[in-house]
This record gives sequence, C-alpha cells and structure tokens, in this order.
Amino acid sequence: MNKLISFLLIGTCSSALFAEETLSNEKSPLELSLTTTLGYYPETDHKTGSSHFSGISGIYDGVELVTEFNATYTMPFLKGSDELTADNHLTFNLGVELSPVTVAPLASVTFSPITFLEFAIGGMIGSGWGLTDDIQGLAKLNESKPKYEDLTPFTHWYFYTWASGCFMFDLAAVWEGAWHHVVTTASYKAGYQKMTGTKSTVWKWKNTDGQADGWVYEQEYFLGYQMPIKLSTVGVGITLWGNYQSSDYGKFSRNYDGDFMTIDIWPMVEVKLSEKDMLYALADFRARRSFLEKYDDEAHEPFMTKTGREWFFYAIGVQWKRTF
Repeated sequence: MNKLISFLLIGTCSSALFAEETLSNEKSPLELSLTTTLGYYPETDHKTGSSHFSGISGIYDGVELVTEFNATYTMPFLKGSDELTADNHLTFNLGVELSPVTVAPLASVTFSPITFLEFAIGGMIGSGWGLTDDIQGLAKLNESKPKYEDLTPFTHWYFYTWASGCFMFDLAAVWEGAWHHVVTTASYKAGYQKMTGTKSTVWKWKNTDGQADGWVYEQEYFLGYQMPIKLSTVGVGITLWGNYQSSDYGKFSRNYDGDFMTIDIWPMVEVKLSEKDMLYALADFRARRSFLEKYDDEAHEPFMTKTGREWFFYAIGVQWKRTF
C-alpha cells in the first residue's frame, strides 16, 4: 500500500516554511524547479488482532520514484508597511508529476495575507498504466476475483482538487538570532478525489490501493530546528489523512472502516547542498488498519474486518530539489 511519501517532504506548510528565508532574496519572481523523490519500503507482515506494533519481516517490499517539474511565479499582493504584512504575496504554480506508471499535470495558487499564514487552492488530473500485477498506476478492484485490474490509460482519469490553510511560527521572530530558529507549522487540507469512467467502489492510483471517490483530508504538524549550516533543518512531523465519510466505500464501509485515519510520524533532515540544491531525508512510521482475519493480499483488504491499528516502520524517503 505505497502512498508516496513526497507529500511528507514538501507538504503545503513545510515547503512554505523552508522557502521563507529565501523568498525575499529571489532575483526573479519566476522560479523553475525539478524535484525527484525516491521511497524505499521494507517488508512488514500483517498481524491479526487489536492495536499493536509489527516488526520488519523482510528487507524489501518495493521502491518508488517520482519526478516533478514546477514553474512558480510569485508577486507582491496586499503588502503592508509593517513586519507582519511586508512580505505578503501571491504565488502561481504549474507543474507536471511523472512516475514510471503515471503522469499528472498540476496547478495551485497560494496567498499569504500575513507572515504566519498561507492559504492555497489547487488540483491535479492524471492517468496511468500498469507494468506488472504489483506495479499499477491506475486500476480498479474486481470484487469477484478479487484483484486489481488495470484501467485504460488516458481513457480513465484520476482527479483531485483541494484547498488548504497553513500556520507557521518561528521563535527567531520574537528572539532574534541565527541559532534561534525553532519552527513549527500546522496545516489542514480538504479535497475531493475521483476516478473517472468506472463504477468500481475501490480503486488504485499510483500504486496506492484502497482508494475511493469522495471528500478526503490531510492534517500535518511539524516541529523543527533550523540552523545556518549545511544541515539546515532537523525535525519531526506527523500527518493524519483519510476519507471524511465511511460510506464512500459502499458495502465495505462498516467492516473495513472507510473513514479510518492513517497516521504517519516522520523524523526528517534538510541539507543545503548549494544555493540551488536541497536534499531532504526522512524515516516514516505508520499506523494502518489491523484486521481480524489472516491477511491475504491488498485486494482482499476491503472484504476484511478492521479491529485496530497496526504500527510499523513504513519507509525511508530521500528527495532532491534543484532550482533554476
């Protein structure tokens, strides 16, 4: 169940925080960037029963690679004369995300009305294809087998639109000093996702199984320390995400617990390689559904009965961002 961890590395609030110090020094309002994310997933067997921790059972359960190209234009907007509003801005972003099994154009607009707040809206539409039975960009659950079956590329589309709010605080704003940057962020994103051209209740996008049409949310909280050295940030974040309505999963909603909240806890580091190159790395610990029945495979999950949370070590992620 590989939900790509790039959203943890450059989430709505975290990316705003990491860019805060460089914004005013940009020579041009237009920035081009290339971001490449690699995820490595060890194997962890599912255990039955109530909430528990499951240890690593194998060294390899998959890798994931995504590249994203973005063009971002930032302009002053409703600027004030005081410190809280002097950097108010409006940012427009257009990009395209590529993986070995998907392609997805994306767009967003971000507004900062005051130095510690940002609001954004955005969306993406993408399609995909399959490489193997285990590597699928776009697939539906065939309930009769059960099995995830590939959908036709560029005939079926994944659609996602969202709106978010972000709060940021830096201790150095009230206690000046290069070594006083204790930073915290909190963000909330609400969105709607849909797979077009299929009546299947459960589907897969970008090798992430167990998805369903409906309103979804994502909360992110981060606490870190920024330093004026190559190792520019260390911190820990938590991301909570899921569907608002259990009924999105139809007949599976009750036993499968369709509005289950997945939890990711991720210590991370940021390394400033150069003025144009940043490197991020994290370790991700996740809480997924624990089931009553003995686990078979991901296609059988919606037919199973959720009994609690299973905590496990999910992934290691590395991301490189190059600006031009």
